[in-house]
Amino acid sequence: MKERFKVCAHDQLPGKMMVEYWRDGEFIATIYPHLDGIRIVSKYLDGVSMEPNYPPAAVVKLSGGG
Repeated sequence: MKERFKVCAHDQLPGKMMVEYWRDGEFIATIYPHLDGIRIVSKYLDGVSMEPNYPPAAVVKLSGGG
């Protein structure tokens, strides 16, 4: 499985950058700044879990693609 991250300008938020996540040549998700933190957008969202380690982490599950 070939995975790639691409940083580019957000087309609807002037002056903001976003990160695109691609898997096997197919667009999977984007991450960008939002009012309260960050927003992750994808038609493949398949759940979120929390890891209570330090520092705490959110694990975003993405199905589909490739």
